[in-house]
Amino acid sequence: MEEHRKDDQSANRRRTNWTLRKGVASSLTLLVVALLLLVVWIASSTRGAPQPITLPTGLLAVIPQEGAQAPKQTMVGVSLSPGWQPALTIDGVSIPDAQLSGGTRQLGEFFFTPGDDMVITQLRRGHICARVIAVPTIDVEVDNIDHQWCWTSF
Repeated sequence: MEEHRKDDQSANRRRTNWTLRKGVASSLTLLVVALLLLVVWIASSTRGAPQPITLPTGLLAVIPQEGAQAPKQTMVGVSLSPGWQPALTIDGVSIPDAQLSGGTRQLGEFFFTPGDDMVITQLRRGHICARVIAVPTIDVEVDNIDHQWCWTSF
């Protein structure tokens, strides 16, 4: 009788599907989830993720951002730490200080918006570059900010 039981147990082991054995299904599930997470992480880090831009000390932001796409009537300018006076050039055209009126000067925002009665009525289509040279008005021990950035206008 014991021999018959041993035969039944060994036959059951042979007939049991390998995926139903203890731990196999959960191990396979964890492996698939880990592989999917790895694929998603690699895809997000290599494609579509913006590259960090390092700006000089004192320059907080540029508008539009480096490499961005923006309409021809977009605002162009910089956000600076307090205590800087900028000179902005867009596509080789120097923007008068009086036309940098799009932001709050006390907060360090200096923006130019193309339009009628401005040195640039609208930006041309294509690759456009701007340059800012900012001079410190408070701390004379600091170097000037000299930064250029480009974007695509449509």
